[in-house]
Amino acid sequence: MRRLTINGKRNYIFGLFMVCVIVILAWYISGNYYQLLLISGNSMLPAFHDLQIVILDKHSKKYNYNDVVAFRCDGLNAVLVKRIVACPGDTVWIDAGTLYVNGSISTVFPQENQFEYEGITQTALHLEKNQYFLVGDNITESKDSRYEEVGCVEEKDMIGKVIE
Repeated sequence: MRRLTINGKRNYIFGLFMVCVIVILAWYISGNYYQLLLISGNSMLPAFHDLQIVILDKHSKKYNYNDVVAFRCDGLNAVLVKRIVACPGDTVWIDAGTLYVNGSISTVFPQENQFEYEGITQTALHLEKNQYFLVGDNITESKDSRYEEVGCVEEKDMIGKVIE
């Protein structure tokens, strides 16, 4: 068994210190700026698939149409990833399978007759300040804002944007 010399002990302590610095730095960056996120499920196919790792931008807090965001959903006790189709102040509804935002066919999901389930958007739904309406790309598989368990998503529940 080899004994550590003074220099060996210094190198060991320095190495331990560097590992601690890296861990603290990674924790800080992950908590405030960028985070790895594992996609679970197929609700965002074809854009994202089950078990795909994506980067979440937690620093940028400006959300807009077509952004893919991660958010906390208390109704399902999960973090979900969905696409923004309507922003604060918009009115959204689904009629005959077509998604309308402010009286026009959605620019995010422009194809007609693709929504089989209307959920809470059977009648016009007006979004309040800081509320967003989110839908998964795989419309038939997605539990999204159409469902009461998810509903309109408050900006405070959004964790960040998925970097595509």
